[in-house]
Amino acid sequence: MISWDLIKKHKLGIPLLWDITMVFVVLGNLALIIFDLSYLSLRPFYFHKFPEILKLYDKPILGIETHRTTTAYTDLVDDLKYLTQLRDDGFRENQRKITREEIYKTLTSLKSQVSNEKFDSLYANFESAIQIEDVQVRRKKVEETLVLLNDFFSVLEETDEITTLSELLEKYAFINRLSVEANESKEILSILQKMDKRMLEIVETNPFAMSGQTKFLSEIQTGIKNEYQTHKTKARDIKLRQELDPVLNRDRIPSTVVAFAWFWRDQNRSLEQKIDFFNSHFREYFALNYYRAIASDGSPVNNYLLLDAPFLFFFLAEFIISWLIAIRNKSYIAWFLYPIYHWYDVLGLIPIATFRFFRLVRVYKIYLMLQTNQFTRILGNDLISKTLRYYSNIIKEEISDIVTIQILTETQNEVKSGNSLDQLVNAIDQNRDELKKVAIKNIAKSAQNPNLQALIQNLVTEVSERVSANMKPISLLPKDIQANLTKQISLTIYSAISQATVAMATDPSGRKSIENLIDYIIDEMIVFAQDPDMVKLNTNITVALIENMKKSIGEKKWLKAEIGNS
Repeated sequence: MISWDLIKKHKLGIPLLWDITMVFVVLGNLALIIFDLSYLSLRPFYFHKFPEILKLYDKPILGIETHRTTTAYTDLVDDLKYLTQLRDDGFRENQRKITREEIYKTLTSLKSQVSNEKFDSLYANFESAIQIEDVQVRRKKVEETLVLLNDFFSVLEETDEITTLSELLEKYAFINRLSVEANESKEILSILQKMDKRMLEIVETNPFAMSGQTKFLSEIQTGIKNEYQTHKTKARDIKLRQELDPVLNRDRIPSTVVAFAWFWRDQNRSLEQKIDFFNSHFREYFALNYYRAIASDGSPVNNYLLLDAPFLFFFLAEFIISWLIAIRNKSYIAWFLYPIYHWYDVLGLIPIATFRFFRLVRVYKIYLMLQTNQFTRILGNDLISKTLRYYSNIIKEEISDIVTIQILTETQNEVKSGNSLDQLVNAIDQNRDELKKVAIKNIAKSAQNPNLQALIQNLVTEVSERVSANMKPISLLPKDIQANLTKQISLTIYSAISQATVAMATDPSGRKSIENLIDYIIDEMIVFAQDPDMVKLNTNITVALIENMKKSIGEKKWLKAEIGNS
């Protein structure tokens, strides 16, 4: 909870305001980076919920445009829909009027660019034709003039205005053709044949591959094939392929093309129903496909740095100012050490798209700020720092657990191979000489250790007393003398052995005997390690031990922790 008394006490000075500004700037930049990194994967979501984002980010930043191949197919579907709308006389006449006005606007623009007497005459004829009040006379006069205009511009060098005019002339001619009811079936057939060719191109070239959306093509193919399968007969399939053969000129026609050809020619559904079905089941996949422009270096266009530039300049200025302050305050032994200590800032300042991921390191800068500045102290009990530390501990624990468990799993696999015991024995065998030196050195030390001597003497005394108690009495000696004699003999034997051990450890021949004994033990261990039962037992015990360690490490300790205790 914010402490207003502390805020008044600090009076929101420049250091505090600067820290607050830096936190929000870093968070804003971080949000932009995450948005950019996740944009392509979340683009379908933005397409549905926030289509305006696509207009702002697709082409300006990532050079994304609608793919011509898939767009050409949906445009043909739109032509079919437009054709059904033209069945209405009122709609058809309104479209004819709008198209005439657009043609006139384009011709007016071209008049300032084309200096030609013939064009001037055609322009004047069109201008007078559209002012005729009689509908039939006007239509006939306009159509005659448009045919002449089309012939005139077909031989000129193509420009954007001439291309637009050609498209408008084709649209006007299309509307006029549809005015005759008998022409509708011809226009539909012409559009369907164009759609057949486009679908063949889509199947053969897979325009979805470049954008990494081949799954959409698979969805389209699966959907239309399933639809066709419910109505497919052998005779129908053969007939469709025969109809498509002269249009596509292919020996083998893909089943997807055949399925779509059936769909658009199906007599059991009206054209409006087919268009509605296509829009609800397939249009989204076509619309989501895109073409991404390629930069001069061969990589996809990415103008993200245009958005990130203001942040980069801000952070660069802050970095330089902080560096100068550190030099003035002599915060480090040498002036050039500042970038080394602030490596996370250096990574965040790299203005290369490939290094965008490293800018996420700025989260660490936020953490350091919140841990040291006045702002978090004003918040009371440093809740933000505790929260950040709590979640950073979760991340560290999860990563370290994954790595450790992976190492232990590899160790288990090595143990299961049956080589672990051999490796242990081999390691001992390779250190024979060192083992001999250590053994001889410690034997001498142990034999001369007074504490150990006292311990062993007490043990010998207890043993001799038990032996004396269990021995048959010697008739010539009293029992007390007999017990004392047994004790003295045992101690004498121990003393003799101890002295002999020390002598053996210091005498060359004695050391040789000890070394031979160690060699014998190691050789026996090597033979012992080759025993199948022993190898199996060692493997089972070791694997079980490592498995218990993995379970212990896999326990989510952070679940038991609380933010306040972090």
